[in-house]
Amino acid sequence: MSNKLLSSRTVFGTILILAPQIFSFALALDIYVPSIPAIKQAFDADQGMMQLTISLFMLITGLGQLIVGPISDQIGRRKVVITSILFFIVGSLLGAAAHSIEFLIFARLVQALGACGMMVSTFAIVRDLFSGDDCGEVYSFLNSSIALSPLLAPLAGGYIQYWFNWQASFIFLALIGIIILISAVVNINETLAPDNRRNFKKELFIDYWFVLKHKKFLTYNFCAAAGFAGFLTFFSASSYIIISLLGIPEQHFGFYFAAIGIIFFIGSLISGYCAKHIGTYKTVVAGACLMTLSGLVMLAWYWKFGLSAAAFMGPMMIMGIGGAFLMGAGAGGAIEPFPEMAGTASALFGCTQFVFAVVIAQFVMEWNVKSTVPLGYTLVTLGLLAVIGSLANYKIMRTHQK
Repeated sequence: MSNKLLSSRTVFGTILILAPQIFSFALALDIYVPSIPAIKQAFDADQGMMQLTISLFMLITGLGQLIVGPISDQIGRRKVVITSILFFIVGSLLGAAAHSIEFLIFARLVQALGACGMMVSTFAIVRDLFSGDDCGEVYSFLNSSIALSPLLAPLAGGYIQYWFNWQASFIFLALIGIIILISAVVNINETLAPDNRRNFKKELFIDYWFVLKHKKFLTYNFCAAAGFAGFLTFFSASSYIIISLLGIPEQHFGFYFAAIGIIFFIGSLISGYCAKHIGTYKTVVAGACLMTLSGLVMLAWYWKFGLSAAAFMGPMMIMGIGGAFLMGAGAGGAIEPFPEMAGTASALFGCTQFVFAVVIAQFVMEWNVKSTVPLGYTLVTLGLLAVIGSLANYKIMRTHQK
């Protein structure tokens, strides 16, 4: 794929080939949501067990990258891509065949391993093929594919559940996996040069330590994690604020959810353009400033006018643009310094993003949310820390930028 891809396909073509592997993670989460009540009833499961089908999926997708990334640095990207897609397909089929909630949880774990492998290998392939601000551009456009999921998947999942049953959603995911597999077999060749391969057993902890102590990685990684935390906090708190506090009918909730998805999609496209034309560093700083602004507007709006849908969604749309800037350009800046261990760097980047975002979202939800104030403070804090970190490490983050 490497030289052939660069010479015969445009950046858009590369994104078109790789985006489905990123999209599959979000799709497996979002298309599943409309079926949760039916699954809960079918297995007579309590809310805690149902939550495990989501939280463990997220956890495995994050932590699994720590193992899959270094493996891809040793055996190559193509093998990891193909194997991960097969795991995703098998996990989906096992989910469709589940006869108990415990078996369904196991199926979701297998599915998560496939999703995490596809994410890691995709980020690593991008670093194999591109460098400098081009990385930030491609990562931003790849992130835009994730935004399509909250727009399409809940709607598709709802109709699949209405027309068929909850098993049909897993069969649909398996079919999507098969399509991705065919595309990968046809279009993806090996991008990792033999001279750049690492010894998984001997160099694993050394490599992780090398990446972790790299100031450029730490700063860009935190910025990207702050953006991801902003989105995950919205997803965690939005139903409570919109339905419970604002009294908006449940059937209208999807429109609010989709609105942020549209904003994230647009923000990711703008982020890709900005990373290409003004540079990765400036794009990240702009994102951090927008996130800070979103929190300040949210707090000021609430203190002046009280709680309303506009007071919640307006600032969150600002955050949507800023978060997209941070996630896309932040990924490019964090992984760019490690061409010889892109898989390891991608794994550490992905894992820390997931863990950090889950912790922040859980903290906000434990804050006895009765208004938008906890979320506003969180956005201001994350945004300011990202701004301060970026400015403090200006020279380091600008190193090797175009």
